Amino acid sequence: MRKPPALLVVFGVSAALLAVLPIGYLVLRLFEGFDRALAELLRLRTLELLGNTILLVTAVSISALVLGFAQAWLTTRSNVKFASVFAVLAALPLAIPSYVMALGYISLFPNFSGFFASWLVLTLATSPYVFLGVTAALVRIDTASEEVARTLGLGRFQVLRRITWPQVRPAATAAVLLVALYVLSEFGAIALLRYDTFTRAIYNAYRGSFDRTSAAALALVLLVITLIVIWFERRYRGVYLANTKALGKRVRVDLGSWSWVAMAGLTLVAIVSVGVPILSLLVWSIQGSASLNLTMLLDALWGSVRLALISGLVIGAFATAVALWAVRYRTKLGVFVETVTWATHALPAVVVGLALVFFGANITPWIYQTTWMLVIAYMILFLPNALAAISTPIAQVPRDLEDVSQSLGVPANRTLFKVVLPIAFPGIIAGVALVALTVLKELPATLLLRPTETNTLATRLWGATEDLAYSQAAPYALLLVIIAGLPALALNARARKALSEVRG
Repeated sequence: MRKPPALLVVFGVSAALLAVLPIGYLVLRLFEGFDRALAELLRLRTLELLGNTILLVTAVSISALVLGFAQAWLTTRSNVKFASVFAVLAALPLAIPSYVMALGYISLFPNFSGFFASWLVLTLATSPYVFLGVTAALVRIDTASEEVARTLGLGRFQVLRRITWPQVRPAATAAVLLVALYVLSEFGAIALLRYDTFTRAIYNAYRGSFDRTSAAALALVLLVITLIVIWFERRYRGVYLANTKALGKRVRVDLGSWSWVAMAGLTLVAIVSVGVPILSLLVWSIQGSASLNLTMLLDALWGSVRLALISGLVIGAFATAVALWAVRYRTKLGVFVETVTWATHALPAVVVGLALVFFGANITPWIYQTTWMLVIAYMILFLPNALAAISTPIAQVPRDLEDVSQSLGVPANRTLFKVVLPIAFPGIIAGVALVALTVLKELPATLLLRPTETNTLATRLWGATEDLAYSQAAPYALLLVIIAGLPALALNARARKALSEVRG
């Protein structure tokens, strides 16, 4: 078994140590009030929260998988009309924060709340993760086996189930893991839509009664659920397949009369996921344009962009190191480090924020209330986002190329940087863009940890929303959607690339 370079080990271990900080904080809180925490866990209310959370996570994960996979396959492999337009629209919901999407629906439908509302909004908000992951896999896999299967008489669905799905399953299940952990940690949309889950209960315990022990007990249950979800994903993921370039261009599957049905379905999804929130924001922005403070808007814009760029680059570097260690070298320690970085992804951002407040104020006061403390919070929260995007392209680099490079006298570690990373570079850029996009939309940790003089579009938006000043909040929300749309479109470049490789 090859040893990973020391640089990868340093980056990976550092990321894992940062990831366990919130867990240490929760354990400390539990030791300080064990009896109260135990009483909280044994309450009937906790069982109700558990049921609500599991139901929502399961429902959203399944629907996001079905929707995202369907969008990816239809836009990259079928003859549906305007595929390139639908491919762009499928990724755009990533630019709309889930709480903004929820706010858009609430402004149009005041009684829009509860489980169905939460399921719909979170499915629309998270299905792009599956769409992008599956699209990236569809671009890379060889289609020759699919064409052979069709010539042997297999139908479209049989080819999809027996040939295509096994090849994209690792990317799809990694994306579904991201969806499940997103739903577990979601707060903004859940609070607006008034559906009780662990995250809402934890936030209320922290902010309402300042009962950090009860909140820590609930957060630990959430952590256990996270570990179970990760275990299921690892068991079902399957083996990453190396990329083998297909000869010639990919051929579209002719849907016949079903092409119009597919186009109608894609149009409906675009309307409910993009059209409704954008229309709501435009209406509110027009109403609030007279009272808009342009200086505050530009200051918030700069704060958002600066944090997104710094965090994207830093977290992208750490994610690349962890992915290389866990996927290319496959050591037990590397896999363990990867699992640890995923483990705290579902913890509410408010828990991560309070853990770092405690850590910064008592242990590292020199970085407390600085940009770097905020970047550490983003590292804990969003490193898995980058891993989900980066692991697949790194794993799909053919190992034969490494063998050839080493047979020519290039050392193994240098081969990593001269062969593997250049080939996987588009996927790494996608991971950086995904992190930057997510940081642009992040709210709770930013509110807790940002330097006093730093404002972002998200914090300005939430401040106006708390005051029910929707017309003042809308311009910040609209600009946030526009800025976040840039990395979303960059992420969607793979879908456009796939379309260019398909012939009718």
